[in-house]
Amino acid sequence: MPSVPDEARREALLAALGDLIERGGSARVLAPPVAPGPEAFPDRWASTAEGVAQVLRRLAWHAQIDEAGDRRLRGEGEVAGHGAGDSGVRAVRRIVVRDQRIGAPPTARKPETIATAERVTRTEAVVTLQLVGEDDVVGTLAHEIGVIYAALTRIETAEPYRTAAPDVIEIEPERDLERGSIATVYLGLGVIAANAAYQQYSASGRFNGAYVPLEYDVVRAGAVPMSELAFLLAVQAVIRGQSGPPAGLGAPQRDETAAWIAVLKSQRDDLCARFGTNGVGASERPKAEPFADAPAIEATREHGRRVAFRWRSNRGGIGFLAGLALGGATAVALAMPGVAAPLVVVAGAGIGHVAGRRIPVARCSACVRTLPMASSSCVHCGAAMRGDIARLADRLEAEEQLDHDHGA
Repeated sequence: MPSVPDEARREALLAALGDLIERGGSARVLAPPVAPGPEAFPDRWASTAEGVAQVLRRLAWHAQIDEAGDRRLRGEGEVAGHGAGDSGVRAVRRIVVRDQRIGAPPTARKPETIATAERVTRTEAVVTLQLVGEDDVVGTLAHEIGVIYAALTRIETAEPYRTAAPDVIEIEPERDLERGSIATVYLGLGVIAANAAYQQYSASGRFNGAYVPLEYDVVRAGAVPMSELAFLLAVQAVIRGQSGPPAGLGAPQRDETAAWIAVLKSQRDDLCARFGTNGVGASERPKAEPFADAPAIEATREHGRRVAFRWRSNRGGIGFLAGLALGGATAVALAMPGVAAPLVVVAGAGIGHVAGRRIPVARCSACVRTLPMASSSCVHCGAAMRGDIARLADRLEAEEQLDHDHGA
């Protein structure tokens, strides 16, 4: 489990949150945090670049950093001495996803989503997608929305005369990643981000010849530990006048947030004074409706999109291992003497191998993961299937032939 932030770290977190409130107004942090679920995310999901772009757009809508949200904030006027949204922060007009999926390593037990905010221009925010994992995709993407906002509100200079915002803001990891994860709480995405910051998974592993072990994985997204987000969620709940944790938190996140609320509730007046707010905010969020123009979401692919082939393989290797394990277990169970035991083991392996070879399977030649037999693309790495090969070693020859055909 992540460690509880000490006093110095808590002060740094409060300072970062206070800066975000000062620069962007208090309306966002005083609204109820977004809870995960279909009510907040009514759009159709697909494990594609388009699906990721759709989720990013929805998160930006919840965070009110898109043009519609920016207009909503500006229409709310002043909130407790802070401009609700009139802070000069540039609105994100469009989310562009650069599809550069490379696929998960074959040995990965729990592939993690890899999506990285790269830059913000006057018309769009650009995110590079390398892998859509089997983890908390929405929570991981929430951290990237926070990074985009952190870059938009980055403190460039202490001079009293500000220059015009640059046309392109490149994400700087050492400046924007940590501040971006903190910004998720300010933007109302703290619950989703905290859940992704500490994810626990357990599943049955592979048979090892004697038993099936239980595999346990912990996945962490974002640039700050879950415990720090739990502390900030407690601060948000206290200044909003809430006596309990917000809805939608996982069990570890809920426990830590509740513990901090119990500590901080007596400091509510001091926290409100520090942040310049009376704690009065929206009682509920606007209802999320599916985007009417969903097909217009940008999801670009690089010209060099990965090309792969369906490798027509079989289950011979798995059959060999299964037969080997079964033969060994049989020999041990019957306590076979002399050379009988090795013969049984070898026979089991041979029978399993022959049986496995009769079970056809298609694999992606790029990431070597299994595919539906007639698949036109790999759902794991995004590669486009351009034909079939009998052996993995034939891949280079098939690519050369494909280049020759296209050049003809």
